[in-house]
Amino acid sequence: MWLSTWSDWLIFFLIVQVIHFAGTWQLYIKAGRKAWEAAIPVYNAVVMLDIMKRPKWWVILLFLPIISPIMIMVMWVDFIRSYGKRGIGDAILVIVTLGFYIYYLNYVEKPEYTGPEERKETIISALLFAVVLATIVHTYFVQPMIIPTGSMENTMKIGDALFVSKNVYGTRLPNTPVSVPFSDLFSRNLFVEKLQLPYTRIPGWAKVKKNDIVVFNFPTDSIYKPIDRKDNYVKRCVGEPGDVIEMREGVLFVNNEKFEPKKDALLQHSASLQFSTQLSPKFLVETYGLVETDYRVSAFEGGYQYDFYGVTDDMFNQLKALPNAIQSTWIVQPADAPSPNIFPKGEKWNVDNYGPLTIPAKGMTVNVKDIENLVKYIDVIKKYEGKNLELRDGVLQLDGKEVSDYTFEQDYYFMIGDNRHNSLDSRFFGFTPEDHIIGKPIFLWANLNQAFGFEPKSGWQWDRWFTIPNNDNPNKTSYLWIGGILLAVFFGWEFIFKKKKD
Repeated sequence: MWLSTWSDWLIFFLIVQVIHFAGTWQLYIKAGRKAWEAAIPVYNAVVMLDIMKRPKWWVILLFLPIISPIMIMVMWVDFIRSYGKRGIGDAILVIVTLGFYIYYLNYVEKPEYTGPEERKETIISALLFAVVLATIVHTYFVQPMIIPTGSMENTMKIGDALFVSKNVYGTRLPNTPVSVPFSDLFSRNLFVEKLQLPYTRIPGWAKVKKNDIVVFNFPTDSIYKPIDRKDNYVKRCVGEPGDVIEMREGVLFVNNEKFEPKKDALLQHSASLQFSTQLSPKFLVETYGLVETDYRVSAFEGGYQYDFYGVTDDMFNQLKALPNAIQSTWIVQPADAPSPNIFPKGEKWNVDNYGPLTIPAKGMTVNVKDIENLVKYIDVIKKYEGKNLELRDGVLQLDGKEVSDYTFEQDYYFMIGDNRHNSLDSRFFGFTPEDHIIGKPIFLWANLNQAFGFEPKSGWQWDRWFTIPNNDNPNKTSYLWIGGILLAVFFGWEFIFKKKKD
């Protein structure tokens, strides 16, 4: 890796300033400026914008990750246009040569300053501005997300299209500052791996709290190492730093108290029910939204057994109250049946009988010579704290030095899906580090299950459009009618304005 720390970036920035001065000082003079103005960091960009007659505030965009490379190329093209180089070939040449075409102009051709040409709004300039603006919003304020799995059913459903606020918990600067805008939505490998920023978060106005539905990068994603290139996950935070998590017979306890989810949470668990007659698939879909992939049916002498992979308490009570219901029970994994995929490795726990496990907190110290603590936290210390903790010649060493205790350097959280038996969550991948937190869902603008063919399909579900998730209101109000009015006003105004103009 070439650039990964702030000191690396500072050195790189100073080198760029030297390169800029060496390639532009004579052009600055031809524009009526002083040679030394090309050498002063930041100020030289302000002067350059003045030469091009562009807004001074553009200098801010030069220091925004992801936006910066776009703006640098725009300024290269604009700068040479101010010296009469206004052809498409010149624009391509300055971009392909990474700006070094300007060296040729500065030392060989030495063109006269002509000033920027009279600018007219074009489709290209409008599109460029739209891309820059949308990239700023997407990277630093609000990110769209579509839920692809059922781990949060029925609280959040497959196909739900969300707007995720990045400012609530504090905007995290991109780890990969040089990448294709919006590439995280369609391809996670369109970035320059050698250029990475250290973790930095602009302070927000809230901390992640228990019961928050949170969007974060999947901690154990092994495909890409940069945090912001890992898969996006959405789960409910059930444990804050320092909390003790425990599952007893399928019931969640936090700090030895039963966890009470928000009123809008529709928790699902696996259940087994027996009926004297077979249930109609159409009845299950229309009444409970249960498609055939949501359950398994098996016949026995005298009836049919339905093993549901996830139903809410209300659905369970309604099903067992049906006239043909014979027997009903929740499916709970016994405590003596450990899961091989559970976190941490070696613990004899499962999804219904888990813990107790203490969540690491910044400043919390644990005795790592205690083998139980070492098993629980060694992966955290090595993967997320970046430490080399190993047992060498019978001595526990941290970065080559003998240790007995370790103090955590960041906060961690415990995330669980509301679909308790169909969720890849912290019970399997472990703690979620603070530097993996993306934001909080603030608006559900549509359910696109039907449009994009997510399985299982369950219709358009118009009642979910334009609703507010992540709150303590069990009755979701759809504001789709407001969206319809706004669209009608917009297109009506466009029609009237164009007609008046004509």
